[in-house]
Amino acid sequence: MKKIVSAAFVAAMFLTVPLMASAADNGPATIDLKAKFAIEGAKSAVVFQHAKHHEKGVACVKCHKEATGGPLLVTIAVKTGAKNDFHEKMCFPCHVEMNVPKGKACTTCHPAAAK
Repeated sequence: MKKIVSAAFVAAMFLTVPLMASAADNGPATIDLKAKFAIEGAKSAVVFQHAKHHEKGVACVKCHKEATGGPLLVTIAVKTGAKNDFHEKMCFPCHVEMNVPKGKACTTCHPAAAK
């Protein structure tokens, strides 16, 4: 009987641990948008604080098509300039909605250039 209970326990662990691990996977902690989207230009890269947004309670479906992440809700076609798709479709609308202090200021997301 002990062997059966032990075997059942081990089997249960093999089934539940992967499920718990996948539920805890919120993607990368940070995302270098300049590198990910092959953006050229002089402005410093925005390193999107993915984990910070999760910690603040931003749901995956706020940005992604699926609750599990993956493709974005919007297409990022215009990648440079003041009216780029990150500003217009992703970051600014959410920052305004969430009342992010200085949410549309360049230095909120673009770190000052290294001196």
